[in-house]
Amino acid sequence: MRLWFFDIRICSVTKQLSDRRHGWESQRVPDRLSSSIMGASSNGYTHGRLQCRLCFNGSEETLSVGDWRLRNNPGYYGSSDPEILILGFSKGANQNRVAQDGNFDKIAFAGARHRLKAVLETLKLMPTDRSIDALMTAREKQYGIASLVRCSFCKMKNGVCKTSGDVIPSAFTNESTLPIIQRCASAYLSKLPVRVKLVILLATSDSYIAKTKFIFSQLYANALDINDVAFRAGGALWIYATHPSPGNGHFDSWVSGGAETPSGRKRILALQALGHV
Repeated sequence: MRLWFFDIRICSVTKQLSDRRHGWESQRVPDRLSSSIMGASSNGYTHGRLQCRLCFNGSEETLSVGDWRLRNNPGYYGSSDPEILILGFSKGANQNRVAQDGNFDKIAFAGARHRLKAVLETLKLMPTDRSIDALMTAREKQYGIASLVRCSFCKMKNGVCKTSGDVIPSAFTNESTLPIIQRCASAYLSKLPVRVKLVILLATSDSYIAKTKFIFSQLYANALDINDVAFRAGGALWIYATHPSPGNGHFDSWVSGGAETPSGRKRILALQALGHV
């Protein structure tokens, strides 16, 4: 069955955008492919800081879009030829703090790596021959780790730029921030590295699943629904798993809850979908 996720709010925004390549352009953020998107980081899948300024007009490090702030600090972690790709939404507050210390290998999922390990163990995907930290180094051969929005995305609230709470859901319904998500997905996820057979999207709320499935159904004409938390597209299986953030109140239920719980059911569906890899 073809994916059809026509959330009314997303469609109303999408229709307002121009019909360039994927129909995604905002007046607030320039839509242009720049040679600097590759820069020193090849195709966006080489471990290290990326040189990408698709959403930035000049030399500014932070783009202001209403209450939103997009900080130009994109990166990628792990294998340059991955088989499994793990995607969060954007850098959180903990990752941004660690980034200031300058040790790139420690940024991804800082403060939540033990929980990411638990997610991979639950999915029976955690390697037994190396640590969770090793997956986020240039020496890694199997896993690649990034985010749907590779730069840091946050929303100003009471003078503080928040990366949690309602920030993620509201980013998909704002006519100025949705094109940023779409543009980044188009730039880095519309053509996967050739060896990628599995993509793990870290979030399991119904709204996140519906909104991101809609985006990927626009990128991939062959997108096929497997179940409520999985689909096939671009030659890979894409599944949704719980986010390892310490603020995720559904984490334990996803890891060990029974089929009678919404989160436990989603874990079971993800495990079932893995049989399609």
